[in-house]
Amino acid sequence: MNKYISIACMALAITCITFTAGYAHEGTELSSKDLASQIGKTETELKEIDKKIIAYNEKVIANQDDADAHFNLGVLYEQKMKFNDAISEYQKTIQLKPDSIEARINLSLVYTERNMYEESVGTLKQVLEIDPDNVDAHKYIGRSYYKTGLLNEALKEFKKALELGKKDPEIHCYLESVYFSMGRLDDAVAELKKAIEIDPQFKTAHLNLGFVYYEQGKLDEAMEEYELAIGIDPKFADAYSNMGLVYCEKKMFDDAIKILKKAIEINPTLPDAHSNLGFAYWNKALKNEDEELKKKAMREVTIYKGLVGAQ
Repeated sequence: MNKYISIACMALAITCITFTAGYAHEGTELSSKDLASQIGKTETELKEIDKKIIAYNEKVIANQDDADAHFNLGVLYEQKMKFNDAISEYQKTIQLKPDSIEARINLSLVYTERNMYEESVGTLKQVLEIDPDNVDAHKYIGRSYYKTGLLNEALKEFKKALELGKKDPEIHCYLESVYFSMGRLDDAVAELKKAIEIDPQFKTAHLNLGFVYYEQGKLDEAMEEYELAIGIDPKFADAYSNMGLVYCEKKMFDDAIKILKKAIEINPTLPDAHSNLGFAYWNKALKNEDEELKKKAMREVTIYKGLVGAQ
C-alpha cells in the first residue's frame, strides 16, 4: 500500500482577470503570514507542514530509495510553494517508480507553476504512454497549450478530456477560458453554466461567469455571480477584487475602495486587488481633484508591480 499524503491533483483554475496576472513566487520569497494567506492556510498549519518536512527528510536520509517519502516531500514542498524542491522530489520519485502516474501529474503541475510549459507537456505525454485515457493528462496538456497561446490545440485536448471525464466541471471552466480568448463569449457563458450545473459550489466558475458578464456589460449579472462566489467562500479575495471593478464601472468609487480593501485584507499578495484599488483611487481622485488620492493610487500600482515582478 502506498503511504501517500492525500493531495488533490487539481491545477489552479484559469480565471479571467482584467490586468496582467502575477507569476507564482517561490514560497521562500514570502513572509510566513503572506505565504499562509496566499495558500489558504494558517501560520500554525505552515509550522505543521515544516514538521512533516523534517520527518520525511529523516526518512529519506535513512533510506534514499524510499519513493513514498520522496513523493510526500514533493507534496509538502509544493504546498509551501517551494517549487524547485518539489520538482527535485517528484523527479526522484519517478526514478524510483517509473510507472508512478501521480508523481508525473504533480510534477507537470509544478512545471506549469514555474511557466515551464514544454516540460509540463512532455511529462504529461509520458503519462499518456502509460495510460492513454488519463483525463488529467489531456486536461493539463490543454492548459499548457492554452497558456502558450495554442488555442485550437488546447480546445482539442479539453474536448478529449471531456469525452473521458464527462462530469468534471473544471474541464468546462478550461473550455470557457479558450472560448473567452477566442472572443466567443456566448460559448464561454455556456461552458461555465455547465460547470455550475455539475457543481453549484464551484466558486471559480461563478467568478469567471461574473467576469464574462462584466465583459458583456451585464454588470448586475456579474455582481450576482460574485456574490454567489463569496457566499460559497466568504474569504474569496478574487471575487471581492472583481466586484470592485463592477463598482468602478458604476462610478461607485467609495464602494469599490471598501470592497477592494477587503480583498487585500484577505490576501495582501493578490496583485489584481492592488491594481484595481489603484484604479479606484485614481478615478475618484480625478472626480474630486484630490492629489492625496492620486498618491494612494500610485502606491497601489507600485505594490502591484512589486508583486508581479515588474521592473
